[in-house]
Amino acid sequence: MTSLPVKRPLALDLTAAQFAALPRGRHAIAYRDLFSPHADLPAKTRLWAEGQGFDLRALTLRSRERGARSQKFLFALRDGVAVESVLIRRHDGYTACISSQVGCAFACRFCASGQAGLKRNLSAGEIVEQVARLGPRVNRIVFMGIGEPLNNYENVLKAIRILRDRQGMDFPSSGITLSTIGIPKGLKALREEHLAINLTISLHATTDESRAALIPGSRKHGVAEVVARALSWAERHNRDVTFVYLVLPGINDSRADLERLVAMFSGQRARINLMRWNPVAGIRLGRTEDRVLALFRERLVRAGIPVVVRDTQGRDISAACGQLWLRDLNGRALAA
Repeated sequence: MTSLPVKRPLALDLTAAQFAALPRGRHAIAYRDLFSPHADLPAKTRLWAEGQGFDLRALTLRSRERGARSQKFLFALRDGVAVESVLIRRHDGYTACISSQVGCAFACRFCASGQAGLKRNLSAGEIVEQVARLGPRVNRIVFMGIGEPLNNYENVLKAIRILRDRQGMDFPSSGITLSTIGIPKGLKALREEHLAINLTISLHATTDESRAALIPGSRKHGVAEVVARALSWAERHNRDVTFVYLVLPGINDSRADLERLVAMFSGQRARINLMRWNPVAGIRLGRTEDRVLALFRERLVRAGIPVVVRDTQGRDISAACGQLWLRDLNGRALAA
């Protein structure tokens, strides 16, 4: 029986302090040298890695699809699975939409990424490498790819700290957004972190019953507790929290749902993003009409709640919210 090769540790998992604690060796490099966007790094960096026993890269680019304003990247990982990342062009820069897990445990009814379940967490370095590989023009990062960031809390927070480190990529906290379904335990911990990041909650429902139907993995997380924890974070950090509400006909678009939204967020440090569903193969859901979105928006505005109707980028290459598939390294979707 042939044994599998042992993976070496990934250099991008190192914090600046861990890097500085390594023996200097013959081929000294700077910490920032690890974050090049290129797959093939300079000879000096490769010699350093060989001498220290590290792998420099965990991601291999398998495919790249270009759309009108977005590009989707399929990255193979060292253990045979792959994740997708998206680069979105804006008028003032580029946003990297990155994955935090291989698959997802929460099986949102409207999302492709969780249909195969959770395979494993990404390491901090595998998260950081997605940002580095998407290029130096990235000036915003959103944890809105495959996976639930708060379900991989330690690695996601370590990745954010590595990205922020002045000796490395020196990425500003204000340009980082963590998007989550709102795991209360994770939100409680995040409240105590000294990180000036942005927080987005994928709410999508105003009752526990409808939210459990849309997000089966959230049954233990009541709507009231999720909202309370998120608003507590907002007060603690003096920042608004964004609640995303995917309006789905016949599911969460009633007048009662709208009035519950008003009651939840009137006078709070919160803003609402109303969204339409992005179709996913094999999932039967409807896209809401303009008049319903307009009704929701007008009522929320009258209540003094900041609200936008958000149109996502990347639908032309199946790279919009909820459309990223978990795949193997050959690009085959792993959905059951």
